[in-house]
Amino acid sequence: MKVLLVDDHMIIRQSLLYILQSQFPPVLCFEARTGEECTTMLKKENFDLLILDLTLPDTDGIALTEWIMQRNPHQKILFFSTSPTEVFAKRLYQMGIMGYINKQAPISEISNALYAIIRKGEKYVNEEFKAMLTQSDEPEHDIAPLERLSKRELSIAQLLANGKSIEAIAATLNVETTTIRTHKARIFQKLEITSFPEFLQKARQYKLI
Repeated sequence: MKVLLVDDHMIIRQSLLYILQSQFPPVLCFEARTGEECTTMLKKENFDLLILDLTLPDTDGIALTEWIMQRNPHQKILFFSTSPTEVFAKRLYQMGIMGYINKQAPISEISNALYAIIRKGEKYVNEEFKAMLTQSDEPEHDIAPLERLSKRELSIAQLLANGKSIEAIAATLNVETTTIRTHKARIFQKLEITSFPEFLQKARQYKLI
């Protein structure tokens, strides 16, 4: 089995490497620090499983997942991230990922997720996300504002919240700056805000950062 670990923190990659090699032998692990390194390796190699961080130095997990799934709709992906489940997990599961684990989860939960995906070929859905699914029928006016954003808008909102400029986001997503400005305007409209300080306040309130 071949696994690609994508995270810009060496300690995270090494921790996952230890868990995989000690609990799921034989496994061959590769490492990438950025989205660019990840896509470069995927163009050269096939992997049974990708373990991705949601926030990378040069891209975000949603945009990277879109690229991966367009290239290989059957690619197995497990997200291992500090970003809150309630903001991102539902979108990512809809895109076809196998699981979403918070980096603060105990080793036992990480092992359970890996066992479900690697040994059983099943998606892993933890109790937190199961509880979220039972609340999916709530009225539209009760939905958190971030739920109203499209996948691309959520990606851009995350990058903006983490200090990326319009120009940097355009370069990351390979689009024109005018496109990013249009998305930003729509984000502000959907969040019912008019200024960037208000946006940052909303981002913190709904755990986007």
